[in-house]
Amino acid sequence: MTDTPAPRPPLPLLLLGALSIALGVAALAWPQATLLTLALLFGVHLVLVGGLRLWVAWRGHELPRALRWFVGVLGLAVLALGVVTIANPAGQLTLLAYLIGIAWIIDGVAALFGGMPDAAIVPRGLAIATCVLSIVAGILVLAMPGAALATVLIVGAVFLIVAGLLLVLVGVLARRAAR
Repeated sequence: MTDTPAPRPPLPLLLLGALSIALGVAALAWPQATLLTLALLFGVHLVLVGGLRLWVAWRGHELPRALRWFVGVLGLAVLALGVVTIANPAGQLTLLAYLIGIAWIIDGVAALFGGMPDAAIVPRGLAIATCVLSIVAGILVLAMPGAALATVLIVGAVFLIVAGLLLVLVGVLARRAAR
């Protein structure tokens, strides 16, 4: 009987788990910095969504002209909100929540009324549900901006910590199973 060392837990699982835990703890420890990072990421998202709407308006030759203009103007508005968010993420986070809420409503309305770039491949009901969800989420954020930001922060941080712990657990169990 030879003594062979037990295999180590899969390193990527342990590293990803540790990173997730660290990010979650950091989000809870430094909520302001985390919210500023989220502000930047939302700003980038809004710029990309606005750009996509502009592309749909520019390339959507099958859409009626008035609808193309509507989608284009709304895309420009979402893009502008994204640029404002990126330019001043340290501004009042409540203003950021309002911008996000408005952008989600605008994006949902734009997509609902013909600005869905993948309307031919996505089931219509799913596309409509996504648009309605965007509009409802925007309205909720406008109604409770502070609660929306705090909820996103806390839920996201807790998720990262739990997911990280689970990844570490899987890594440890994989080591035991290999014995």
